[in-house]
Amino acid sequence: MKHYDYDWDLDPNWIKFDPDLNIDKLGWKGGDYFRITNVNGQAMLVKCDPLIKFMKDGEYNVQTK
Repeated sequence: MKHYDYDWDLDPNWIKFDPDLNIDKLGWKGGDYFRITNVNGQAMLVKCDPLIKFMKDGEYNVQTK
């Protein structure tokens, strides 16, 4: 599904979505984990399984102790 007329604020540290973009319809929620990937020359964000976030958070906690 393509969406037109949305403004995204892009920064090297974050992406701010247009306020009119309802991410609830996508099933996204705070704390979701995404990875950026490149498929056939096109960059995309891919939502990761919550287990991946759990494992990554565990790695971070071990490294900071």
